[in-house]
Amino acid sequence: MEQSSLEYFCEQPVFPHLLTNFTMKTDSLLASTKLSPEVKQLQEHLYELTEVYRKHQQYIKTRYKISSLDMEIIQLIVMDGPKKMKEIGDHFQIKLSTLTSIIDKIEDQKFVKRVNSKDDRRVVFLEVSRKGRNLYEQYHQYLTIMAENMKESLSQDEFTGFLVGLKRMAEVANPVE
Repeated sequence: MEQSSLEYFCEQPVFPHLLTNFTMKTDSLLASTKLSPEVKQLQEHLYELTEVYRKHQQYIKTRYKISSLDMEIIQLIVMDGPKKMKEIGDHFQIKLSTLTSIIDKIEDQKFVKRVNSKDDRRVVFLEVSRKGRNLYEQYHQYLTIMAENMKESLSQDEFTGFLVGLKRMAEVANPVE
């Protein structure tokens, strides 16, 4: 039987837990609920995605020596350009007091720098430094390889369905409050 991208990703040496351990735990939980088989299957895959994301966070921490949130902040600035602290806080739903300590840390590591606005010196923007851009480029290369591996492991129809499903999931999925 051919191995899926998800299974391949979860079995990489950087990830200490195997997907099978996680599946065994969820099986007992799902057995106690009265849901349709399709909903149970979707729940299981959502749990698996959560585990994959945790492993991805650990990979970032191990490989790049920063937290996944630090990397996401750098990514946001690389992709959207310089940002005010308030904009970053709003984007990630982080209080300014908490964000300040996070930014201080990645600024001390020389990944970002604070730059005063030319129009209003009271306004401070965050920009990615050359070191931060280099770090992000390495991370982007990793993401590109992961995406290529996923695409290669699927037929064209499966890949197209996967993309449509991801897009739709992003449109409808919101955390339950």
